[in-house]
Amino acid sequence: MNLEKINKFEEKTYKIITSITLCLFISILKKMYYGLYTIKFNELTSKEQLIGTIVYQIFAIVISILFYVKNKNKTPEEFKKYLKIAGIGVATIIIYSMTSLIELGILYYSRIDVAKMSILAKSIYLILCETLIITVIAVINKQKLKENFKDIKKNYNKYYTKYLKFYALSLLVMIISNILITQITKSIPGNEETIRQTLNKAPIYMFFSAVIFAPFTEEMVFRNSIRNIIQNKYAFIITSGLVFGGLHVIGNINTIYDLLYIIPYSTPGIAFAYMLYKTNNIFVSMGIHFLHNFLLMTLQIILLFLH
Repeated sequence: MNLEKINKFEEKTYKIITSITLCLFISILKKMYYGLYTIKFNELTSKEQLIGTIVYQIFAIVISILFYVKNKNKTPEEFKKYLKIAGIGVATIIIYSMTSLIELGILYYSRIDVAKMSILAKSIYLILCETLIITVIAVINKQKLKENFKDIKKNYNKYYTKYLKFYALSLLVMIISNILITQITKSIPGNEETIRQTLNKAPIYMFFSAVIFAPFTEEMVFRNSIRNIIQNKYAFIITSGLVFGGLHVIGNINTIYDLLYIIPYSTPGIAFAYMLYKTNNIFVSMGIHFLHNFLLMTLQIILLFLH
């Protein structure tokens, strides 16, 4: 009996220490979090810094408590298995968030003058960097990708026949909400404007980034990785969709109304998350995401030539 109590105490202690470590880890990532939203923490006023720090720490503590509550009844084997899967998800998110840092870091340490590079040279360089990110993420998630690839080869017809309907519905909602919000804001989304400008200057890079890099990395990060970490169905789908939509909008906000564009950008994200939850196969949402971006980029290119 005493031995059983000791074992249970050790299990609880291990989970508590892991939860505290998670809280500290989230706290350390504060600068990266603000960086994702193009906010320079040091440039905020002292009051804004204080409020931001308090809110962020509350966020870290709440996540850690929820993590403990969710896992407190798991056996040691189940808990360790979850930690391994969640760890892969966290590693994938970190690698993805370092894309710009890696691109700039290589140039800095190789002492290459970006100003002297041609558009073609810059495009090739960025394509190589993004290919590197894809490779690293694929290696980290190789076991899951192998299993999912075997499954998609057998069931692709069933999956795509069923879930293309969900995609079509999400696309309809996206188009309608975009039209309505554009009427309110009297402008196109900032993310859309950025894509158009980049497409005009570097069409080869823009096509690769939008049609190859984005579908793979975004599905591995916003779907697969978040699914690894968040196991509850509704929490996963909502979080995945809102984070996906938010990061497409947050860096291009000029007025409060621009926040409305989170709706059309989150809609396909929610649909992709639902697909992953139902199939447990990342290639379903990734394939449809690829199709989505390919159609949009093809339309953009056609409009560019007609303009």
